[in-house]
Amino acid sequence: MLGLETVGLTQQGLFLMALGLGDRLSELSNGNYTLPEILKRRDALHQLINPTGLGGFKVLIQGKEIDKNKPLKGLRENI
Repeated sequence: MLGLETVGLTQQGLFLMALGLGDRLSELSNGNYTLPEILKRRDALHQLINPTGLGGFKVLIQGKEIDKNKPLKGLRENI
C-alpha cells in the first residue's frame, strides 16, 4: 500500500477523555494551585472536550502498516 489508511475517526472530546484528560481534571485539586488557577485550568480543559465547542471537532487517525487488531489509545473502536 502506497498511501495512508484511515485507522480511526472520533470526536476530539472523546479522544482526549480516552487519553486521560478526565484524570488531569481530577488531579487539579491535588496540585499546588490556588482556587482561581484551578478554575482557570478546569475551564480551559472543559473547552477542549465540550461537544458543542472544540470537543465536537473530529480527530482523524491515519497511518501505514498499522495492526488493526491492536486498539490505539484514544480510540474506542478502530475503523
